[in-house]
Amino acid sequence: MDNSNKTDKEIKKEENLEKLKHTKNKTFMTALGHAMDGVIRAFKTERNLRIDYIIGLFVLIGSLFFDFTKTEFACLCLTIGFVIFSEMVNSAIEYVVDLVTDKYDDRAKAAKDIAAGGVLISSCVAVIVAYFLFVDKLSNATTAVITSVLSSKLHVLFTIIFAVILLAIILKGMFGKGEKVSAVYPSARVALAFALTTYVYIITGSILVGGVAFLLSVMIAQIRIENTKISSIYMVISAILGVLVVLIIYQIVLMGPQVVSIVDNIKSIFIK
Repeated sequence: MDNSNKTDKEIKKEENLEKLKHTKNKTFMTALGHAMDGVIRAFKTERNLRIDYIIGLFVLIGSLFFDFTKTEFACLCLTIGFVIFSEMVNSAIEYVVDLVTDKYDDRAKAAKDIAAGGVLISSCVAVIVAYFLFVDKLSNATTAVITSVLSSKLHVLFTIIFAVILLAIILKGMFGKGEKVSAVYPSARVALAFALTTYVYIITGSILVGGVAFLLSVMIAQIRIENTKISSIYMVISAILGVLVVLIIYQIVLMGPQVVSIVDNIKSIFIK
C-alpha cells in the first residue's frame, strides 16, 4: 500500500514499530546496557530507591565488623537485592499504569496498591532478616568476633565488589543526564577492574601479579573509551574511585585492633 493512501494513524504506527525494532536487544552487551539504563534511571527518579541503595551500601560496609558465615552473608545480599528488586517492580508497574490511563480507575489504583504492598512485604522481611543477623552479634560484640571478621579476606572482597557497584550506580544517578545514563561516568566496569587490581596487589604483595592486573584494567578502560567515545579523564576518575574504595575498606580493616582496644577501654570504665 502506498503511503499516500495510508492514514496518519497508520503511518505513525509504522514509525513506532520501526523505532521499536532499534530498541530490541541484538546482543548480550546491548541487553546489559539497557538493563543498566533501567537500574540507573530508577535510581534517578525514585526517592525510595535511592534510600534503599544508600542503606544497602551502609549495611554492606557495616557487615565487615561481624562474623558472618557464607550462608548469613548470602542472606544479607539476597535481602538487599530483594528490597531493591521489589521497589523497581513497583516503579515499573506505576509507569505502565500511568501510560495506560491518565484517569482515575479502581483497577489502576488496585494495581498500584498491590505493587506497593509487595514493597511493604519485602521491607518487613528485610527487617526480620536484619534482626536475626545483627541483634545477637551486636549484643555479643567481642574482640574475637571483630578479629575474625577483619581477617575474612573473602568477605572483604565481596564487600569491595558490592561497594564499588553501588557507589557507581549512586554517582551515575546523581550526575547523569538524559536516558543513556549507563554511559555516564564513573564506569562501574573500570572502577571494579582497578579495585580488584588494588585488592590483588595488597593480598599477594607481588609487583608482577599487580602489574599484570593493572595492564588488564587499563585494557578494559581503553575498550570502554573506544566503545563510548567518552573522555579518558572519566576513566581516570573511575579508576581512582575503585582504588579509593579498596584503600578505605582496608583502612577500616587496619583500624580493627584500635576499635577493639577502644571498646575494651569503654567496657572497663563502665565495669568499674
